[in-house]
Amino acid sequence: MSQELLTHTNGPVGYVTFNRPEVMNSVSPAYLMTVIEAVEKFEADDAVRAIVVTGNGRSFCSGGDRQFLNDLITMPPSEIRNKVYAGFLGLARALKTCSKPTIAAVNGPAVGAGCEFAVACDFRVVAANAFFCENWVELGIIPPLGGMFLLPRLIGLERASNMILRAQKVGAEEAKAIGLCSEVVPGEELLARAQALGEELAKKPRVALAIARQGLRRGMDGTLASEWDFNIQAQTMLFKDADFNEAVTAMVEKRKPAFK
Repeated sequence: MSQELLTHTNGPVGYVTFNRPEVMNSVSPAYLMTVIEAVEKFEADDAVRAIVVTGNGRSFCSGGDRQFLNDLITMPPSEIRNKVYAGFLGLARALKTCSKPTIAAVNGPAVGAGCEFAVACDFRVVAANAFFCENWVELGIIPPLGGMFLLPRLIGLERASNMILRAQKVGAEEAKAIGLCSEVVPGEELLARAQALGEELAKKPRVALAIARQGLRRGMDGTLASEWDFNIQAQTMLFKDADFNEAVTAMVEKRKPAFK
């Protein structure tokens, strides 16, 4: 694995750690393919019974990196669909459909795709200084990785609307109150608590746990696959819109965007 992605095991728990702290653990499609590979390796390892995803430094994951966002402006739609979402949607799908329980240890801001990845996990254990933010609309685009489907089911339609339509941040304590996370702990206790949860899950009957996770998905995501397909199609169109171009340009120029 690249040094930008750290993996290790602690007993029955496998850890996948975003390690790009200098850019707030922002990600690109190529980088995410290495994350998917790490998740798949842990899924195939019989000794690993639960998987923890976390970030190194001050951020869990701040979404797409700036160079990648800038490249999207001129990227052909076919490349966006076939290459970009192989990484972005690929990781959300890997976390959601994995046969083993997944835990997001949210050590700091989970923004954009980072929020979507955390929401795709079975459990979220959150540091007290962390927050969630679906900031896609501020870029003139939408959350395409499952959040628009999953968030209303986790926290209710109006709260999800505040997050998605207003890009409203949700702090750790509010996240716990509304059901967006399981626990809030001091930052220095985060990984220990994620480890304890992973070990608790590791003691459960393996096959029953896997089938129960399938049942939970069936109970709520009968149309999640079609939702993913629709969102990618819509997002590909929005990447070609002038508002996305303006948002990325404004980000580079460190000013507020002037949407048309």
